Amino acid sequence: MKAYIRHIGLIDHANRVHAVTFQQGVNVVTGKSSTGKSALIEIFDYCFGSSEFTVPEGEITKHAVMYFVVINVKDTNLVLARRASKSTAFFREEFDESIASRAEAFSLAYFDEDSFVPIEDFKKQVGRRFGLIYTDVDEDLEARRRRRNQSHAATPTIRSFTSFMLQHQNLVANKHAIFYRFDEEKKKQQVIDGLKIFLSFVQPKYFQLAQELADWERALRVLELQLPKAEELNRRAAERVELALAEYSAISGTTLVEGGAATLLADPSEGLRKIRKAAVTLDSLSEEHVRQRELMESEKSKLLGDRRSLQRKHSLIKSSIEDVERYIHHAEEVPVPYEVKFRASQCPFCKTDHTMVETEANRLAEAIDWLNTELERSAYMPLSLLEEENIVKRTLEANANDLALLEGRIASLDRQAADLSEQRAQFELAVKAKVSIEVTIEGVLEDRASQLKAEITDLKVRIQERRDLLRRDYDVQTKLRAGEKKVGELMGEIGSTFEFEEAFQPINLQFSFDTFDLWHEVSEGERKKHIYLRSMGSGANWLYSHVTLFLALHRYFCSLGEECLIPSILFLDQPSQVYFPTVLDTTSEFDAKAIAEKNESRRRHVDEDVAAVANLFSRLVEFCDETKRLTGIEPQIIVSDHADNLHLAGPRAFQSLVRAKWRDRGLVRVPSADVRTAESIGQSYVELLFYSVPIIL
Repeated sequence: MKAYIRHIGLIDHANRVHAVTFQQGVNVVTGKSSTGKSALIEIFDYCFGSSEFTVPEGEITKHAVMYFVVINVKDTNLVLARRASKSTAFFREEFDESIASRAEAFSLAYFDEDSFVPIEDFKKQVGRRFGLIYTDVDEDLEARRRRRNQSHAATPTIRSFTSFMLQHQNLVANKHAIFYRFDEEKKKQQVIDGLKIFLSFVQPKYFQLAQELADWERALRVLELQLPKAEELNRRAAERVELALAEYSAISGTTLVEGGAATLLADPSEGLRKIRKAAVTLDSLSEEHVRQRELMESEKSKLLGDRRSLQRKHSLIKSSIEDVERYIHHAEEVPVPYEVKFRASQCPFCKTDHTMVETEANRLAEAIDWLNTELERSAYMPLSLLEEENIVKRTLEANANDLALLEGRIASLDRQAADLSEQRAQFELAVKAKVSIEVTIEGVLEDRASQLKAEITDLKVRIQERRDLLRRDYDVQTKLRAGEKKVGELMGEIGSTFEFEEAFQPINLQFSFDTFDLWHEVSEGERKKHIYLRSMGSGANWLYSHVTLFLALHRYFCSLGEECLIPSILFLDQPSQVYFPTVLDTTSEFDAKAIAEKNESRRRHVDEDVAAVANLFSRLVEFCDETKRLTGIEPQIIVSDHADNLHLAGPRAFQSLVRAKWRDRGLVRVPSADVRTAESIGQSYVELLFYSVPIIL
């Protein structure tokens, strides 16, 4: 998104404005240590909705009553302001260019009380100007149901942007951390989850569609879990139909329909129609009843025989388990010698050595090794026996069920015979069997399994259609992978211009949009090895890895144009510290050699380090110019550093980038007697501050 900061400033107790005005492209605030350069990034962060007030204690916090930032977003000026340690913030859109362009126009009178709102409302109001219009970002409502009070997932705010915009002094060359605010896992996850929103890969409707898809997928899993139970009920219905058909044949002596239960239940509706049309016919001389009973008795005898064999096997397994356990227990109690001493025997007459003892000792050692191996195996024997015992138990249970079913069928045949002996008509019993078949098939027609299968089929169709819709209209994963690839390519181009150590050249940085991990990738045969930042040696490698990643990200963001919601703004605080530690810079002018002499750990010649720092600034200028040429958007990079008077490559002079130079004092200047004299002759303090003394802004 096209955006740049116009002013960062504060107002003191005397209603004097102290500010730095910035432009698009590279901006430098230079000065010695402890002049407040790093306060600029903290003031911006605070005015951009931070819940913490982290402006360094000192002259700034002593004199300031209001902090403000003017930021231009898509050609609209937004004025953001806050009082120190307050939970409210000021927000206004400023359409008057004559006001927005002049930092001194923002005196205390500008910030009327009615425009201060609670910080949460402030973040929403500002967020809407950046396109953050999301109220529900849950992709699965089940996650919401598990939260306390069934609260919504945190919606993205402007605070997530700061992870892409701010590289503080303690972060810009850090080997353990890359992104601001990622020390808190919750905030880190919000940024990662919000990336697809910030890059406009999704819109609000996406989450509604995703929620419905998640509900359908969950419902499908529930139905699929119910289906086996319903199908088991159907299998039992098939057994009942088969039994009723057999009963009918036994009592009537005829076959009601051809094909048996399998044919009838293949299409329950057609099967029921066949049964209802089938006429009850009798064969009084049939011996079907006797034949079925003999078959059942024969099958029962076989099942009983199998049961006896299984019971014997089960008894042997239990006995074996007990024996093995006793064996292991006794083996553990056998004392084991830890040391054995022997020596070769010698003939007392001829003094000849005999090797028999050594040979026997070797054989004993082999025997002990064998025994130890067997003992090790014995420890696992109970486990295998227990598994076999479980198999036998399950087989016995199945055998018992089969016997119970068979005995029930035999009892049914016997009841038929008893009914006939009690003068019940053969026709009546046959009709009863037929009705039983009809009732069972009707139950199958109404069974849950068929309904479940229909519902499952319907859900699968809807789920696939929704997945196709999400893939066609959003295709988030494909876009994320393409973004990763593009950022990787950009890091290759940008990283090649920085002075990475020889071991990491050519640099091959890769970045994951899923985890936000950064690594240098090398090939070891067919395997890819990831070398993460913490293992990449010196501070220069860490600095250039940070800078390379963030420049690549912002180039990618700019390539998306206004679709990307992340502002094209990047703060780099003290990037030269890996070459020239800031605490050593205390002179009135930047003196690289003086700093080098104080740095006992220096390894390179100071001129090499100065050249490396100059190259860094040159590449930043080149990056902004090239990005504008390629995308139409010129990023804004604000660098606060103590390096000065550098000779850059290209036509741009370093001093043309400098927006403020603080060597004797920084952002806040308390009026002197000379200023009061100037005011007494009609020249305002603000005019003197901003025009008469241009190096103090």
